[in-house]
Amino acid sequence: MRNQVKWSAAVARLASLVADLSQAPSENHVFQYHDIIKILEEACGQDLSRFRIAPDRVNLRMDSYTRSQWKAPFASKTFVDHAYFCSQVHGLVGYVKTALDDR
Repeated sequence: MRNQVKWSAAVARLASLVADLSQAPSENHVFQYHDIIKILEEACGQDLSRFRIAPDRVNLRMDSYTRSQWKAPFASKTFVDHAYFCSQVHGLVGYVKTALDDR
């Protein structure tokens, strides 16, 4: 049995994330996405780990602009390949749609 309140909240957050998919998903996007998955898992009692972003797919990117402007060490940012991130998100969206259709 599904917790409808949690499910609805997670689906709304997922819709918001999909509407704002960045060209360069950051570590923050991954945290938000994984939090949505956690809430969906709690709501439906299913293991949705197959939709998570694999840790080895999160990369570090150096920002040389920061170094040249401020003479500071390279600033680093984490990011995920856009196509991979979108494929995982859209896979979860497909699961959610199927779950809604089964009701």
